[in-house]
Amino acid sequence: MSRTGDEPVHARSALGLRLALTLAGAVCWAIAASIMFAAGERVLGLVFAAIAVLAGVNAAVVVHRMRQGAHWQPTSAVPPYRPVTEDRPRVPRAPRPPVSETVRARRYLLIMGTCLGLLILAWGVVRLWSVPIAVGMSLVAMVLPPIAALVANAGWDRGGGPDDGRRYHG
Repeated sequence: MSRTGDEPVHARSALGLRLALTLAGAVCWAIAASIMFAAGERVLGLVFAAIAVLAGVNAAVVVHRMRQGAHWQPTSAVPPYRPVTEDRPRVPRAPRPPVSETVRARRYLLIMGTCLGLLILAWGVVRLWSVPIAVGMSLVAMVLPPIAALVANAGWDRGGGPDDGRRYHG
């Protein structure tokens, strides 16, 4: 794929695909909202309807960008544009030291332990009083593993590399 800008700072996206996906999502969420309303689930119906409205707003933004011209909708005929120059030079920050493997492992285990605890509490205890709250707890637990992976991998590459004199003893 050819460059369409000075990625990742000012990247341009394929707006036609984005518009198709957001319209398909809006239709799916609207159908899901109508099904929830028909089933008598007003809260879920309102949540799904709100998501459908947000998808519609996204579609309006995409259409606006498409009407702005080739700068926002690149094709193979549109060359990469020059990066935006800033008025002031960037002052580099001092590099932070690498995060130790022990700290990263503790952070990962803390987040994953929270995930596991939420699931056990949700379906072992909370479901007896409220199934919707148990489902909500499960949804929160569902997003924790990718967050744990990001947190566990953050900071390992700061500082030295594999040839800086230290050896990895995993």
